[in-house]
Amino acid sequence: MIYSYCKRCKIESPGDTCQGCGKRASATAQRDVWSIASVPLADGRVWQTTLLTLLCVAALVLAVIFGLDAMMPRDQAVPDAWRPRVTRLVFALFPIGLATVFLFLLAQGREVNVYVLDPQGAHLQTWHPPARIKSWARLQSADPSKNVPQQDGSVMHLSQERHMLWQDVIKVKYKPGSAAIHLYHTPHLAPMVLKLPANEYELAAAYVGKYCKGK
Repeated sequence: MIYSYCKRCKIESPGDTCQGCGKRASATAQRDVWSIASVPLADGRVWQTTLLTLLCVAALVLAVIFGLDAMMPRDQAVPDAWRPRVTRLVFALFPIGLATVFLFLLAQGREVNVYVLDPQGAHLQTWHPPARIKSWARLQSADPSKNVPQQDGSVMHLSQERHMLWQDVIKVKYKPGSAAIHLYHTPHLAPMVLKLPANEYELAAAYVGKYCKGK
């Protein structure tokens, strides 16, 4: 949803018109804001990354083991009878790794991602209920200074912030089918993913397109 800030009235209003003076805000005073509640355990991208990482680790370990084995004198090499055991041990990384990730994601629980698009760039804040186990499951310290009271009387913990300036964006991928926009600052790697409610997609895509023409 578009929000605009009026310097004259010093208030922020929903829409592009100030609720105080009725004056239409300039484009530089407007920002697009929305939020998405999610459960990391149900995020398919997390599991895709986990599987790819485990596959790379397993391949690397196997390459190191058999590479060292090939360089050793025959009388010091790993006996042939041990090779299947070594292979099974390496591939045991998959169930162990998946189980570990499952427990960490389960402990993370529910979170809320708040996205902001403004004339400087795209910004993301991730919030979750304050609990040590939720912070530790995200490999973060449970810093009480990041607990922020909300308007409804609840308290939320600021888990992370991420910012990407428009000038640093080198490529944009629009994915209306999944209601997402990917902003890349390096080719094909680690995009900032803007997840959107379906009814907010066109507005956000137009806002991004204004600052990322030709990308």
